[in-house]
This record gives sequence, structure tokens and C-alpha cells, in this order.
Amino acid sequence: MPQSKYLVTAVQDFDTDWDRLFATYWDSWKTPLQAVGQLTFVGIGTGGQTEESAFEAAKQHYLAEARANPNQTWLKLEDPERESRGLDEIIGGGIFTSHQDNPFRAQAQAGETDANVPTFTGPDFEPGSERHTLRRELYAQMWSWRPKLMATAHSYGMGMWVLPEYRHKGAAEAIMDYWTSACDDVGVEAYLESSSLGASVYLKYGFAIIEYPTLIFQREHPSPDWHELVRDMQSHPIGIMWRPKGGKYIEGKTILPWLGTPRKAKL
Repeated sequence: MPQSKYLVTAVQDFDTDWDRLFATYWDSWKTPLQAVGQLTFVGIGTGGQTEESAFEAAKQHYLAEARANPNQTWLKLEDPERESRGLDEIIGGGIFTSHQDNPFRAQAQAGETDANVPTFTGPDFEPGSERHTLRRELYAQMWSWRPKLMATAHSYGMGMWVLPEYRHKGAAEAIMDYWTSACDDVGVEAYLESSSLGASVYLKYGFAIIEYPTLIFQREHPSPDWHELVRDMQSHPIGIMWRPKGGKYIEGKTILPWLGTPRKAKL
């Protein structure tokens, strides 16, 4: 698979890499600290012992889920030159899950009314709190697209990150080289959700933005924290992105499998 001249992408080892890899995952979400990150990782950006405890809880939860899912792959991105400077080599990573079909579509077709209702099994906010509700509203709307797309075998991109000092220097591309090559090796489509801040990288690798869903949040007598989180989420739209087999998307010509026709140009 293609690799950067100095960066190395490989599948991580749970026994030797996990703590260091997850630390880069957590830290990358803090710069910049966006609302989606604050709602995804309970306690991130709070500092002190509170954040340390939140980090440990999240790390153990994600490890248990990763070990339990044989179809989920965590990648590590390393810069070997950092070792000579006494720094850890892991600078980023990626997560993708392989599916033979669309489990969310199967749930919807079976008439399960809660097919798009998010289930969070790890650390969570206080039930009934604003952030507890916002977290569920965000993911329910974002994930509502899952039953509509990806009827056949595909790879779902769950996350990609690099430390701030490696952004815009080819690090993200090193991870994308690995992942998209893996998709092409087995001839599958790919799917992900991305904020507007990261979409440009995916577009370079044959992804198309299918939709920017309008996220709607409502609450009586919301606090300043609620307003700030909602304002941030609406300022950085989340795009639903799809990549055809082989990564060759041509607007107006490539057939969207869930429609059976190409997308018509919007005026």
C-alpha cells in the first residue's frame, strides 16, 4: 500500500500501542475543541483530575469495544524520526469497520422504531442534562442516513486524526492511502461522516458529499452552554460522504446504488 516517505501506517497492537494511540486520539480532539468532540467524549477539555478520570474511562471503554469487534480496525500512524528526539512515534491513527451489509437498514426494514436511536454504552452525561440530550439529538440526526445508504459490503470510516503539529503536512493522506487502498484491494465502497473542516481530505480520495443534513436542536430555557454547543455544531456542518468502488466518482455520471441513478446537478 502507498506510504509517505517518512510516515508509517500500520494496524496497531492492543498490547503495546493502545495507551499511546488513544492518547493521540483524545489530544487531537482537543485542538480545536469542537462541540461534537465535547458531546462524544465526556469530560474532554475540562482539565485536571476530572479530565484524567474521563480519559481513563473512555480509553478502557473503547479498548473493550475494539477487542470485541473483529471487523473493526484501528490504525496507527508513526513518525520514526521522533524516536531520536525522545518523543513517542505515534502521531495519529484511524478507525474503520467492515460490514458485509447494512445492519442499520436491516433494523429499519424489520420495523425497529429505535433503529436510529443512539445507544451509548460507555461514559455518559447525567441523564436529563442538556449535554445528555444534545448528544442523543446529534447522533440520532447524523445516523439517520445510515439505513438509506450502503446496502452491500462496505467500509465505514469511524475516525481519522493526527496531532495538530502534523496537520497539512501529508499525515492525513498517509492514513487515507492505507484505508482507501484496503477498500480497493477487496473492491468495496466506503462511507463516513465528516465535519466541513475535514471534508477536503476525503474529497481528494474519491469521496462525494451526499448531503449536509440540517441539524435541529430545541430546548426550553436553554443555558449559555447549550447555545454555545449548538452554535458550534451549526457553524461546522457534518457531511454524509460516500466513496464508490475504486474511488472514481464523477458528478452526474456515477450511479448512487441506493438511488439506482446518478445524482442530478443542483442549481
